[in-house]
Amino acid sequence: MLLGSLVPSGNGPVVVFAKPWGTSALEVVAKAEGRLMSAPSTSWIALTEASDSGFVTRLYRAGAGFVASSTVAYACARLTGLSMESQE
Repeated sequence: MLLGSLVPSGNGPVVVFAKPWGTSALEVVAKAEGRLMSAPSTSWIALTEASDSGFVTRLYRAGAGFVASSTVAYACARLTGLSMESQE
């Protein structure tokens, strides 16, 4: 059940974790044609929004190591002090 809560389902915020020694999380989001919501100073994590059902698949194809659900995204934002508000 815990693993199920980590995997994204549907639209909404997701957190992208880059593979070690791979493409940065920011590059992964860009390659997947996503919109960056926020990113801490590290290059291995980024917050983005899943806008369609194929977005998570595109993130993995772009080089994501792991894509986590909005639950994890909100927890990461709280821990790092990042805003989850839409930045348009």
